[in-house]
Amino acid sequence: MSFIVQKSLGSSFFRFAVTRRRELRSIDDNPELSTGPDGEFVRHRPEVFYSADIRSIRAAEVPPARSITAMPFWSSMIDGTRRGWITLGVMIAGALFTLMGFAVVANKGAPGWVEVIFGLILIAIPFGITGQKRRAIKQHESLIRKEREERDARNRELLATYNTSLEKLREDPNDEALERVWRENEKLDLPYSLWADTAIGTVLHVGFSTLARVGPERAGEVAALMDRASEAAGLINEDAVAVKRAIYSTILWHYLADDRLGNEQLKVARLIQQGFGITDQDVPNDTSAEAQFERLRGIDHRNAPRCETSVALKLNEYCLYTAAVAGGPTAIHSTNKRVVVESGKPIEIAVPAIDEILVDADTNHVTIRASGLKTPLELGAEEPIYLAAMADLSRKLDDRPKSFT
Repeated sequence: MSFIVQKSLGSSFFRFAVTRRRELRSIDDNPELSTGPDGEFVRHRPEVFYSADIRSIRAAEVPPARSITAMPFWSSMIDGTRRGWITLGVMIAGALFTLMGFAVVANKGAPGWVEVIFGLILIAIPFGITGQKRRAIKQHESLIRKEREERDARNRELLATYNTSLEKLREDPNDEALERVWRENEKLDLPYSLWADTAIGTVLHVGFSTLARVGPERAGEVAALMDRASEAAGLINEDAVAVKRAIYSTILWHYLADDRLGNEQLKVARLIQQGFGITDQDVPNDTSAEAQFERLRGIDHRNAPRCETSVALKLNEYCLYTAAVAGGPTAIHSTNKRVVVESGKPIEIAVPAIDEILVDADTNHVTIRASGLKTPLELGAEEPIYLAAMADLSRKLDDRPKSFT
């Protein structure tokens, strides 16, 4: 039995199963990363279960231009503006006059045709005005279409050249490639949002591949190269910093998923963290996760922790973990027999009923799916990994009297 942790890493959405954490002395001294040159997870322990949704680097594209011809005629007429509502009112009035006219025709004869004709005119006026409006817009578009097409063609060409320069940079991040990216980025006259993801993916790749090639000992040089690549690609400072943190986070989490964060591997992680200029306060979720996994090391059904709790315990029941919950419920308690959530209406989940435990490490939420619950129980917690581990551990405990075994 195990529980699942999911985490969004730089170039992938990563999920792995957490089982009993090994004793520190059982972890080898191999400092090799569990992260490959493309940011992929390199598994050293075959029993580790994981899945990764790799995000490929997509080339930036110029969005297609919209035209009035793509808008339905009725939407052009009743467009939600004050004039549109007046138009609708005129058409309704025309319809009423037409109906009244036909009623007069039926009762009095020819005099009613005046109202019918007047009503039809009122109905026709908005159609005529809208038609003229659309023709004017189409004529105006035809006049500027050539200019727009020329501009879009130029932007597509510039963006294609920029994409090519980024590809060259990913293949070989040298001075010439950096200079070329900088020149092509200077020519771009497009919103940042259109090409930022491609640039971010490129800098990520440069960081991963260079780190794999030169080693963690030269992490400072890798960080400097990434800074140059970010500047050349046109990334804003916030994204340039986030890319370096994403690389460190990926390396740390891959170690954790592989359960290889021993003394030698921790030295490697610290070299990268220091070389990238990242403090523990810069990555609080990662720092907390590392501490929680370390706290779990060696714990299993033979040495389950015990704690005080405010919940009334049943026969042969003891508490493994209790903690405050972020928002909503006041606290959650994990015992060897149940999970108890204190709230306006307390929730109790018997241990055998628990089907799945999932931790979202990005949001610090724990989701428990169990039979008897209409919807999954989702809780925010300061130590979501440790909480999930205790709830999972309770499923492995067998505290029946020996006479029953």
